[in-house]
Amino acid sequence: MKLNLLNLKETYQLLIASHWPTILITVVTAMIMLTFDTSILMLRYEKTAVNDGDLLRLFTANLCHSNWNHWILNIAGLWLMELFFKPVLSTIQRNSLLVFCMLGSVTFLHLFMNLTWYVGLSGALHGFLVGGAMLTWSTAKKLNSAILLIVVAKLFIEYFWQINQSTENLINANVIEEAHTFGALSAVIYFGLYLVLKKFQSVIE
Repeated sequence: MKLNLLNLKETYQLLIASHWPTILITVVTAMIMLTFDTSILMLRYEKTAVNDGDLLRLFTANLCHSNWNHWILNIAGLWLMELFFKPVLSTIQRNSLLVFCMLGSVTFLHLFMNLTWYVGLSGALHGFLVGGAMLTWSTAKKLNSAILLIVVAKLFIEYFWQINQSTENLINANVIEEAHTFGALSAVIYFGLYLVLKKFQSVIE
């Protein structure tokens, strides 16, 4: 019994150590939903607020959701990708990629779109998937090539066909397809910076 409790404790500690950022995002976003009426106006992306210097909203917008359906879809997607890439990407790589795409996708929305407000994690999740596939491409070339092709095809189709209508009804908000594209673009930029840094380190060594 004592041995089982010890193993359970070690498993728990390993889970927290490996997935603490995803656990933190899950808890924080749930708390925001529970205090939706007050927190959403303080944390969501608003163009005028960012123009006035409230840059933190470029990040916190990712933590806000339009309703519980929206939250469930985003958090489920986050956990699926987290568990999918855990065997092949370090905790630091997964977390830095996700945060980069969170900031990048909303920053691009601010620079190139005229949105009054925006909430959600879907842009960053598209980037997480694209970036993860590029970073681990050599470990599973066929699978990662398929992932990249599917995501690129989805981004292309979204511009010409209304494939997100059912999702919009479910989350009670418009799906901003450009956020998906900007998330993927952020991942490409992250991957480029990763290659440059890797090359720089090899030169120093």
